[in-house]
Amino acid sequence: MMRLIMLSPPGAGKGTHAAWLTAETGVAHISSGDLLRAEIARGSDLGRRLAEYTGRGALVPDDVMFDLITPVVVAADRDTGGYLLDGFPRTLPQALRAEEIGRQQDLGVDAVVYLVAPEPVLVDRLLARAAEQGRADDDPEVISHRLAVYAEATAPLIDHYRARGVLLEVDADRPVADIRVDLRHRLAERGLLDDEPGDGPG
Repeated sequence: MMRLIMLSPPGAGKGTHAAWLTAETGVAHISSGDLLRAEIARGSDLGRRLAEYTGRGALVPDDVMFDLITPVVVAADRDTGGYLLDGFPRTLPQALRAEEIGRQQDLGVDAVVYLVAPEPVLVDRLLARAAEQGRADDDPEVISHRLAVYAEATAPLIDHYRARGVLLEVDADRPVADIRVDLRHRLAERGLLDDEPGDGPG
């Protein structure tokens, strides 16, 4: 059983490290970005609304996000014994609402992994990803706006989770293997993961 939130600015590696953690534990990796892109790809009315926000790097309204994510989290916890939220919540109001829902449905978070890296590193990574994946939402202007939105809206979550005693701050400007060793040790200290590599979930 492991219920985690991955919190970090765009480009810090949430997706990479979340995928590794879910492979190690067997819990579901829930990426808010993947959910949004899947809905946009469907071409639904909701998808077109979402595209208007993501196309300019703005945050999607809270009610829409919770309609998308809550059923997925409930199903993940039921089916896999936990969840790993990647990229959500992004604002303090979202975090407070998520905690309220968590109390109501016994889905409280065990830890929040906060990946940090210098802004120039983040920009370089996002531009490289844009070139590799052909993502129209990762041009320089939108990247700059996304980082500004993060600094204004998401950074307050750091103090909130730190005050709750669940924040694990991890330097993400290192080789992936080093970050994994650090993550494993920090989560093992909380009884959420074995401190020695194994064969994945048993």
